[in-house]
Amino acid sequence: MSKNAFYFFMLDWQRRQQRRGEIFNSLKDVAADPRCSEDWKNISPQEKGIYIAKAKDSKIKAQGSMSKKTTIGEDLTEVELNLKREQEFQQKMLQYIDSVVSMGLLHNNLQKLKFIFIHVNWFYKREIGINKCEFCPAEFAVAQFSLENGVENIYHEVLKMKIPLGWKRDAIETSQQTHQIPIELEDGQSDFSYMFNELTKFLESNKTGNKFPPLFTAKDLSPVVESLLIKMIDASNGSIDDFIIYSIEALFGALRNAAVQKVDDRSIPLIVAENEFSKDFLCNTRGLECDFHKILDISQYCSKSIVKRWAFTICDYCCEYLNIKLIEGVHRPKETPFLQSSDQDKKSGKGASGIDKRIKHLSITDRLKVLEMNGVSGDHRSIVSERSYGIEQRRRNECKPLDIIDHGKASTSSLDNSALNIPTRPLRTPKTMPQAFLGSQESSTSDALNPNDFPPIRGRGINYKRKTTDIKSPLGKGRGK
Repeated sequence: MSKNAFYFFMLDWQRRQQRRGEIFNSLKDVAADPRCSEDWKNISPQEKGIYIAKAKDSKIKAQGSMSKKTTIGEDLTEVELNLKREQEFQQKMLQYIDSVVSMGLLHNNLQKLKFIFIHVNWFYKREIGINKCEFCPAEFAVAQFSLENGVENIYHEVLKMKIPLGWKRDAIETSQQTHQIPIELEDGQSDFSYMFNELTKFLESNKTGNKFPPLFTAKDLSPVVESLLIKMIDASNGSIDDFIIYSIEALFGALRNAAVQKVDDRSIPLIVAENEFSKDFLCNTRGLECDFHKILDISQYCSKSIVKRWAFTICDYCCEYLNIKLIEGVHRPKETPFLQSSDQDKKSGKGASGIDKRIKHLSITDRLKVLEMNGVSGDHRSIVSERSYGIEQRRRNECKPLDIIDHGKASTSSLDNSALNIPTRPLRTPKTMPQAFLGSQESSTSDALNPNDFPPIRGRGINYKRKTTDIKSPLGKGRGK
């Protein structure tokens, strides 16, 4: 806010009076002092011009500091700065992926390069600022992948989260529509410090110096992964700057273009790679999910299944051009029965995480106990609404027997009709006039629609000419003869 000339005069006048020993609590006391107003009126125009110049400078500075805003109150300068940072991040990501893939082609070890995939399911999303959201994680899976060996290792956890007040409904709705993980699952993992240590151990073998390898996930899931990492870091000693989240669609496009490069030049742009990767043609494949989602029969939403499907999708598009033989269970889904886990997980034991081991000791009914939005489970609702055997028998005994009346067999006699409460009417002799027309002889011989008795109503169907008479104008004003 700009200041006027009198404001700067009050500041100088206050300093002069304070040197003399007077104390003012605020500028309101200075403005209320009549001596200040009297001195302002008595100063020379030259001295007043100094304060006017200070006021102009203040106005110019205030106008320079007032930045433009967007329609939702964002600082336009900050929005442009964030957009520039996002563009720089995207450019840096593409440069990193291209450099890694190019080095793999140069040294002929593209199929041996290892990448880290991560997927996170969530309960609810809460806005914490303009265009900033915080996600409550429900499940995550981290996988180590290479074109040569497929998915080599997986770290998977189902979480037990304390839902804050006011967000339980959103959490239940999201759970029922997607992953169906119950809120506050008893056997879920809630120690974020433990999960952070397990994650760092998982990434330790792929470190480059002191830096963790980039985490590749779907473009839309980057904020969700960041929220999970922040919760882990807050519970332990770490920094969010140690982790980098890149787009798996960009990695898919770069690997596919590099693989095809050995055959012919049929590279695809990033937008086409994103479209192809998002099709998820293996979404209905069974046998890739964790034990929890295997019981619930919703494998398409399981994080463990999703990271495996990402790996199989990349192998399906790349291995053929790199002369890598597609091995069942490694580069493509293994055809196994629905309720049997893959042989690879049984032999290695790497596919089963802590929640998978603990979930085996639970019964199916315990896993399916998901509360509705009103806090009542489906089992309880079905129990209290069903009729017991005793209630059903008592209801049948209290019912009165039905009296069935066959009207087709009922006679027309007055006795039977009175018993059946059927109204009776004497029958008219054939070829006789109805009693309604048996009035006067005139009515029987005359036309029922006599125009004298029923004149036309003069509606739209009758041409009616109105008789008009000429009205003579009164004499005077030049109209008389």
